[in-house]
Amino acid sequence: MGLSEWTAGSTILKGNDTADSLLILIKGSVEIVISDVTITLQPGSILGLGVGPGEQYGCDYKAQSDCSTFACPYSDEEGIESLFTEYAKLAPTMTQQAVKNAYKVYNALLELRESAEAQYSNVISRLSAYPDICRMTGDQIRDYTVLSVFPQPQTDTGIEEWRVNFIKSLITLDSKKDELLNGRPGLSIGFTGMAVDFIRDVRTQIAQTEKYRSELKNASADFLIVFAALSAKKAALASGGGDDLSALTGLFDRILVYSKLSAEDTKEIRESMAEYRSIKDRYGISDDIRKIRRRLSNAYYPLYEAVLLRAIKEKDIPVYVKMFLMFGLLDETLVTQDELQTLYGFASSYRPDTDAHVMCAYEWLAKIYSLEAEPSRNEFDLDYPAYLREQKNSGEITEEQEKKLLVSPKHRLDFEMSNLFKLGSRMTFGRISAFEPVFDDVNVIGSMERGYLHADRLNQELNDITDRDFSIFYREDIYSNPEQNITQLPIHREYRPDFILMPVMGQRFALWQEIAGKKRQSSARVLVPIIMSDDIPTAMTKLCGEFRWEMCKTEQGIHWNDMRDPSLTAEYTDYLQFYRKNSMITADIKERIKTELKKHNNNYKSVFVADYTDYIRYESNGSLRLLKNAREILAKYCPFSGKSKELLSENPQYKPYIERFNNHETRDRRIIALTIKRFEKDGIEVPQELTDEVAYLSH
Repeated sequence: MGLSEWTAGSTILKGNDTADSLLILIKGSVEIVISDVTITLQPGSILGLGVGPGEQYGCDYKAQSDCSTFACPYSDEEGIESLFTEYAKLAPTMTQQAVKNAYKVYNALLELRESAEAQYSNVISRLSAYPDICRMTGDQIRDYTVLSVFPQPQTDTGIEEWRVNFIKSLITLDSKKDELLNGRPGLSIGFTGMAVDFIRDVRTQIAQTEKYRSELKNASADFLIVFAALSAKKAALASGGGDDLSALTGLFDRILVYSKLSAEDTKEIRESMAEYRSIKDRYGISDDIRKIRRRLSNAYYPLYEAVLLRAIKEKDIPVYVKMFLMFGLLDETLVTQDELQTLYGFASSYRPDTDAHVMCAYEWLAKIYSLEAEPSRNEFDLDYPAYLREQKNSGEITEEQEKKLLVSPKHRLDFEMSNLFKLGSRMTFGRISAFEPVFDDVNVIGSMERGYLHADRLNQELNDITDRDFSIFYREDIYSNPEQNITQLPIHREYRPDFILMPVMGQRFALWQEIAGKKRQSSARVLVPIIMSDDIPTAMTKLCGEFRWEMCKTEQGIHWNDMRDPSLTAEYTDYLQFYRKNSMITADIKERIKTELKKHNNNYKSVFVADYTDYIRYESNGSLRLLKNAREILAKYCPFSGKSKELLSENPQYKPYIERFNNHETRDRRIIALTIKRFEKDGIEVPQELTDEVAYLSH
C-alpha cells in the first residue's frame, strides 16, 4: 500500500504482471490499449478492475499525464469491497468511474466487431471474384475451401441488452452520485460489482473477436497474396501492355503538380500521406490510426478544391485527374492493379447524365461555383443566404460583404465543400470510425463493377420504385391561362431527385434535403457513394421511404402530426401513438406494434420507412406483410400503379383502396379532358402541362 507518483509516458502496470494489487487513480489520466483500441481512465478509476486476483492484468496501463496512484492489496474478491468501506469519501467517484470505464470497454468491443466485419467482407468479396480472374488469366483454380466455409463474425455482442442499458442508465446519474451513494457503501459495492462482471464478460468477447481476426488474417494471408498477383496479371492482360495505365504511375505527384497547391498545403498533404502509407494495418481503428486518418482528411480537402478549381477552367481533364475527382484516387500504390484498371475504365467511359439528375460530386460543385445551382443547407439546416444573414446579424460581416459573398463563386464553393461535401462523404462511406477520403483497397467491399452507380444504374433503380409508387416525386401545382379563362387548375409536376455521387466506396444513401432551399417546387438532393458496397435496391427503397416522410413534413409544416389536417405523417403518427387505445386493434396486433416500436427505438419515421420498404418490395408483388392500419395509410397516400395496381385490384385487402383511388382519378381526368377540349375547339395547341397531367392521371 502507498502513494506513488508517475511521470507522463511511464508504465504503471504491465499486461503480463500478476494482479496482486489494485491502484486508485488519484490525479492525472491513464490509458490502456485493448486490441488496438485506446481507452482513457480518469481520476477515481480503479486500475486493474475486472481482473481477478492472481490473473494477469492483460494490458499495459500507461500514464497519459503526470499521475498519482494509491495501491491497495488484492488477494481475493473482498479486496474490492474493502476499498469502498476504507475510502468512503472516494466511493461515489470510484463507482461512477467504474461504470463509465465499463461502457468504454463495451464501445471498444463494438469497434472491434465492426473491424472484423470489414475484414471478413474484404476477404469474401475477393474470394467470390477469384474464379473468374483465374479463368481470365488461365491460372489453375486453387482450393480455398477453408475460406469459403470460414464463419462470419458474430453480429451479436454476446452481452445482454438490458445489461448495456443498465450501465448507460447509471452513467446518467453522474450529477447525483454523491447524493445517491454517500453513506451507502452497499450501493457502491453493488454497482461496482455489476461493472466488474460486465467488464469481465466484455473482455471475454473482445478476446474472442481478436482471436477471430487473427485466425482470419492467418487463413487468408496466402490467398490475398495470390489474389493480388492474379489481379495484377489480369490488369496487364486487359491493358495489352497498357500505355494508359503506365501513365498512372506516380499519381500522387502528378495530381500535386496539376493542383498548383500552395507550398504549405503541399507539405502537409505529403507528410500526411507518408504517415498514412506507413500504417502496417490499415484496417486498424486505434486512436493513433484515427489521428492519422483525420490529419489526412484535413489535408485532402484543400487539395481536392485546388484540383477542382483548375479542372473547372479547363475543357479537357486528364483521366488521372478525373479518377481523383470521381473516386478520390490519390495514390495508385493503395489499390491493386485490377482496381486501378477498373477505376480507369469507369473514368474513361464516364458520360454525364442526359437528364442532368445524376452527377459526380465534382460536377455538382462546379455548378455551385458557376452559380448554376444554389448551395445546399448546412448541418444546422441553414441555406447559404440564411447563413450569410446570420453572420451579418452577429456582426461578423457587413451588409455590403453579404451582398458580395452571396454571388462569390469561391465562397459559395467553400460553403458547399465544408458542409455537403465533407459531411456527405462521411455519411455515404457508412463506417464513420474508419472514414478516410482517399480511395484505398482496404475499403473495397464487394464487386466494384456491381456497385458502380452510374446514371443508368441509378435511374433504373429509381424507376423500379416509381413503377410501383408513381406519385412519389410529384408536387401539386396550379396552372392558369387567363386567355382561356383558366384561373386555378390543380395539376402535378414531377421533380425527380438530384443524385450526387460522392467520391467514396460506401454503404449508405443519404437524403441531404428534400427540397432545394425553401422552394417546394424543386428536386431533392440525395447523396450516394459512387461505388456502393451494400444492397442497392434496399438502400434506394429506404431512401424513398425517408423522402416520403420528410416531404410530407415539409409540406405540412407545423401541422405535420396534427390529425385536424390529415396527412401521411399525421395519420401514421396518430396510428403509432394511440394504438393502445384503438378498440379496433386486437391484443396480438398491439403486441406486434409494440415490438416494432421497440425495434426502432420508438422512432415513428423509422417504423414508417421499414413499413414502406415492405410495402414496395413485398406487398406490391402480392406478398402481404403489413398490418391493416399501416396498409390503409400507405395505400391512401402512396397508391400503387402499373402492374402492382393491376395485380392487387382483385385482392380483398387492396380492392377498396384501389377502387377509391380509381374513382378520384376518373373525376380528375374528366376535368382535365373538358379543359383540353376548350383548347382544341379554339384550334389552340394543347399546353404541355395538361398533356402531362393526363399522363399522370393514367397510371
